[in-house]
Amino acid sequence: MPCSFATIRFVTPIVTGPGIAKARAAPLVLVRRPVLVRSSDSRLRDLFARADIISEGCMRDEPSGRFWYGSTSLILPADDRDSEWLAAVASRDLHVRVRALRAAHREACLRAPGRLGRFVCEIRIVPDARGVRVDVDVQAPLIEGRATSPARR
Repeated sequence: MPCSFATIRFVTPIVTGPGIAKARAAPLVLVRRPVLVRSSDSRLRDLFARADIISEGCMRDEPSGRFWYGSTSLILPADDRDSEWLAAVASRDLHVRVRALRAAHREACLRAPGRLGRFVCEIRIVPDARGVRVDVDVQAPLIEGRATSPARR
């Protein structure tokens, strides 16, 4: 049976990615930058319980609404000879940052004229003469509106 050009189909393969590659063995150790550390939770709790906390803030009217801007400084007590080392460790410890953020959130909620929305913060950790100073600058929108939903009226 003769074949005409009308009945012959040319199939082109669809390539969606790279071809098959040889698998390599996983490395023994992976190192990520920056280097992170983890401190003892009980010692951190003690340092934050003894911390000297200073907080301030104000509300500003902006075109997109009212915002709370605040700053909280925590002085974690430490010996003068240990403060630089402790500041280096604290700046690499995620748990120190979380505790500092929670303290700043608590302070801002106490001082703000209303409920606060999502926080945006910047944290700086530096050695100080009295220990380690943790500065947390925060910005959050004020949540304004009805206290109850419209369906409850």
